[in-house]
Amino acid sequence: MEIRLFKNWWLMTVKGLLAVGFGLYILLFQYSIVTTFLAKIFGSIVLISGLLIITGAFLHKKTNPRWIWWLIEGIVDILIGAMFLFKPQWAKAFILGIMAFWACIIGLLQIITAIRMNSYMTNWWSLLITGIFSILFAILIFINPFYGTFTIVSIVGISAIIFGLMVIYMSKTLKEVYL
Repeated sequence: MEIRLFKNWWLMTVKGLLAVGFGLYILLFQYSIVTTFLAKIFGSIVLISGLLIITGAFLHKKTNPRWIWWLIEGIVDILIGAMFLFKPQWAKAFILGIMAFWACIIGLLQIITAIRMNSYMTNWWSLLITGIFSILFAILIFINPFYGTFTIVSIVGISAIIFGLMVIYMSKTLKEVYL
């Protein structure tokens, strides 16, 4: 595997920082979970994340035969982000189901990517854990979407922070491989 694959490790750092910032915002301002403003913030973050992932996919197209998984994750992020950003009324009505669906799809893609990375990265397991955590979060919401707002908001905030920290950790690993 060529080292150029890890040249843009900083894209993952940006994605992780966005997720941590979103999680902290949710935990600090829990009352705003049902507002249009929060739907638009979430949509913006997911949309930017999708654009960063797609950028990474195309930057590594020649060196990474599995770049298509990055592209798929980026497209899913853009679709979900655009809906939250441009149709916040729909997002507010279906916010929990959409978040669960998004977490499940992203979790599956992360698990697949982690399994494929295990041959050339020693810390592939951190992405695997993130994927499993995303799927468990989705299952929790699918099972009982009527938990109190405080509980759901706390779960979303903590999940975003953990996800962001895991992505930052992975970017640090990629940076060490590259440098």
